Amino acid sequence: MLRKKIFILIFALFCVPLIQNCGGSSGGGGRADLVGEQLINDGWANIQVGNYLTAQSCFQQAISSTLTDAQRINAHNGMGWALSKNGKILESVPYFEIAAANDNEAKVGLAGALIFRKQTTTDYLRAAELLGNMPPEKFASVHAGLSLSAAKVHSLTAIAYAFAGDVQNAKVYMNKAAALDSMMVGTTVDKIDDAFLLLGWKD
Repeated sequence: MLRKKIFILIFALFCVPLIQNCGGSSGGGGRADLVGEQLINDGWANIQVGNYLTAQSCFQQAISSTLTDAQRINAHNGMGWALSKNGKILESVPYFEIAAANDNEAKVGLAGALIFRKQTTTDYLRAAELLGNMPPEKFASVHAGLSLSAAKVHSLTAIAYAFAGDVQNAKVYMNKAAALDSMMVGTTVDKIDDAFLLLGWKD
């Protein structure tokens, strides 16, 4: 009996706040996928304010619940971004893999993670193919908390092609990134542009 009381106390201390932070209460009724939708929304809201651990918890709870196919893709994409933004980039790969076939944000996340992993040249080639086939021109960020822009995605595509050994495509996408970002001197894209120049990848 004492052990049961201790377990209930621990559950109340650690689990209940977690559920409250992520929503997820069905209120005693409603469809299960509505609970999952609330968890997903809470996960993205936490990413937007930099609460990545809470976001991970929300997405993990969502993934463990009953979801529609679209929700499952969204939850895996969110989990990938929550992990990668919290510095767990390699751990994000399996989640991005699930979502990438149907979600462009997940494609960008997976490509970035593959470049970071740099396991083999295959990682660079796959990253370049993921982004090049999207293509970057069709990218539009859905979630503001990711701070993604068309210019950044073009830059990432250029980097992927450069590391994959396709200098021609690297130049094409770097020039597109620079054109999109031309009004913002000193930005990340601007610095990447300088790096390309120093490496001889840009005329």
